[in-house]
Amino acid sequence: MFYLGIDIGKNNHVASLIDDKGKPVFKAFSFTNSTVGANSLLDKISNFKELEIGMEATGHYWLALYSFLIEHNFVIHVINPIQTDGWRNATQIRKHKTDAIDSMIIADFIRYGDLKETQLASEEILELRDLTRFRNYQVSSISDLKRKTICILDQVFPEYESIFSDVFGKTSKEILLTFDSVSDFADISTDKLEKILENITLKGFAKKKLKVISEAAKTSFGITYGLQSLIFQLRQLIAQINFIEQQVKQLEKKISALLKTLNSPITTIPGIGEINGATILSEIGDIRRFDNPKNYQKKLSEGKHHLTCVGAVARKLCYTIHAILTKNSPYEIQLNT
Repeated sequence: MFYLGIDIGKNNHVASLIDDKGKPVFKAFSFTNSTVGANSLLDKISNFKELEIGMEATGHYWLALYSFLIEHNFVIHVINPIQTDGWRNATQIRKHKTDAIDSMIIADFIRYGDLKETQLASEEILELRDLTRFRNYQVSSISDLKRKTICILDQVFPEYESIFSDVFGKTSKEILLTFDSVSDFADISTDKLEKILENITLKGFAKKKLKVISEAAKTSFGITYGLQSLIFQLRQLIAQINFIEQQVKQLEKKISALLKTLNSPITTIPGIGEINGATILSEIGDIRRFDNPKNYQKKLSEGKHHLTCVGAVARKLCYTIHAILTKNSPYEIQLNT
């Protein structure tokens, strides 16, 4: 039996091969993270029939090579870097970290065989994780854009924010997209009113709000210096918010459809909807990785403030999630009789 250890990098990987006695066959074979590089590795190991391969789960850079090698029917062990660090210390290998040394450590580690492999998510769970994380990124982007919008409104029309319960409601955004200057709102002519209402959905509601806006505009204490550049930015920001909000809706439909294919009972827990359920499920992966609910968290027990209460609630929720996913059965409310 031969053992191939691969040290993963962003652009290049390094491989070392040892036999069942731990004797190096070759070491520090460098190849690019590309189809050409992966094929060069195949050529290098083509004569070794009984072969096991080990690699660390380093960021996302290992996934392409892993997929490539799986397609070629190799036995692959995906290892947590913490384990190889422990192995380095246990075998008293010098701690200078180099690609050649690391690939040899990985090869020797899988030769020894006492390893707990990283549990890989199914393709559906991996897709769900990517989608929920991307949704989180998009929602954060919207929040950033809203903060910038408020910053500009505070300069050009500081009274505007108090007129709407939600500045970023549909009608408010539609009005802001027609925004030329505060003075235009101070004395709205019939023609101007019709033009503004032309592309607004809730015309009756918008007409009432425009009257309030008009009164506020007459005494507005917004800036007039460099106004046009700020108004241009305002429109751009609103357009970006609208666009990303539509993308989020599309994402949520995709997440919902994918969650349904998994047929998970996660959403039967009160308070957990499809998006939160999909996020929790995708981040947990295979529930069998955890022996008990305590393995979701590290208990923090001393010197805490009100967040301790949040931790207690989270702990209880962890037990509930662990129970229903382990049993793969819906949550049931127990009524006292």
